[in-house]
Amino acid sequence: MQESKVPNLNALRVFESAARLGSFTSAAAEVGLTQPSVSKQIADLEFVLGQQLFHRYHKRIELTPFGQEIAQIVRDNLFQLQAGLHAAKTKSSHQIKIAADADFVNLWLFPRLSEFEKDNPRIRLSITAIIGLNSPPPTDFDCAIIWGRGNWSEVMVEHLIENAVFPVSSPKFFDFLQNPPTINDVTDGMLIHDQSTYWWSAFLSNINGGVFSPAAGRIYNLSSLCLEAASRGDGLTIGDEVTARSYLESGQLICQFDAKLRSPDSYYLILPPTRSIQKDLQVFLEWLKDEVSRHRSWYKSFWAD
Repeated sequence: MQESKVPNLNALRVFESAARLGSFTSAAAEVGLTQPSVSKQIADLEFVLGQQLFHRYHKRIELTPFGQEIAQIVRDNLFQLQAGLHAAKTKSSHQIKIAADADFVNLWLFPRLSEFEKDNPRIRLSITAIIGLNSPPPTDFDCAIIWGRGNWSEVMVEHLIENAVFPVSSPKFFDFLQNPPTINDVTDGMLIHDQSTYWWSAFLSNINGGVFSPAAGRIYNLSSLCLEAASRGDGLTIGDEVTARSYLESGQLICQFDAKLRSPDSYYLILPPTRSIQKDLQVFLEWLKDEVSRHRSWYKSFWAD
């Protein structure tokens, strides 16, 4: 090898392709050059290295022993280079760890995330879904969105979205009736409960009429299951303004009765008490609050209509 010259990196890449494919023509197609350009770059590389890399025959090429050794060196270093570049790229992306109520994630947050990620490709989101009423936030997180009453200690708590609840069903569920349905048309077998019988009991106590037993029906532990069951005509469930929104907008579910109750629970934004808010997290929180503001406007207009 001539001491005054360093092998051209592009020539090394061309050589690795030709060595791997066993053809100058195939290498030319892979690297986007002409076959004569590939031949010249490899010849220049051989000149710099001071030894022949290929035996050239009429319609084929074959690596020399020296060429085999150089090919392995080049492959190893290209692999290390690719791994290093990937690691640097990954390191430059900040990962935000989010813990959130499972139904909030599935039915409200997740459908909106593609727009956020498209606008912020450097920010990576890691989401842990939490199931259960008033579940305490986990310990290892950047932010959390939890359903409950905001009475968690040793964390920073900020109210995010209030929630009203109302009975919903598929549009054709009461088609067997000749007149618009009333609460008196609801029977035991129609009830679908979200985690507990609390809300059907609350509706029976707060409205005029109703002959059903609030303890009847079936219970599911996810709002998504309740809403999906109602949308396919299995019965009526108690929807809320957040998780039922997509079903209401698509017309899969409707509010059969002009009745709603204010929930004592809300969605709260939770932040660790001692962790400073990094720039990427701040970007996510600003986006989240903008989405919440738009949601409030939608809900207000929904009931106004």
